[in-house]
Amino acid sequence: MRSQKLAVASLLIAVASVAPLYAGSSSAQITVTARVIQRTILAVDSQPSTVEITAADIQRGYLDVPQAIAFRVRSNARDGYSLAFQPIALPFSSAEVQWGGQSALIETGGAWTGALIHPYQQGGSAGMLSVRLRFAAGTEPGTYSWPIQVSANPL
Repeated sequence: MRSQKLAVASLLIAVASVAPLYAGSSSAQITVTARVIQRTILAVDSQPSTVEITAADIQRGYLDVPQAIAFRVRSNARDGYSLAFQPIALPFSSAEVQWGGQSALIETGGAWTGALIHPYQQGGSAGMLSVRLRFAAGTEPGTYSWPIQVSANPL
């Protein structure tokens, strides 16, 4: 009986080694997509906290503040980004912001107005905004809070 079991085991090993082994196989396609969310980050490096208005400024009707706001922007938006400005408050009636040959007019009011458009730039960009502040009627000489806030948004 022992020799019979040994013979059967040997026969099974011989058949298993001679017969090819087949495993079932299948294939499928998979599609992977990725969506990169556009981000634009603004860092204001410096800007005045106040402005000093003199009688001569009032007589002229405006105050120029060259290189008023130093900033850096990092954006992955391939269409570029915009710098938007919040409306200003008294004693100013409007402001003109200039950067890179562009200008934006900001007037007193409720919503964000005025924007400067900048194309995509790998690694980010930096700049200096120059500002002309126009006075409202009845403005007196003195020290006033800096009137402009800036934000950056992807296009």
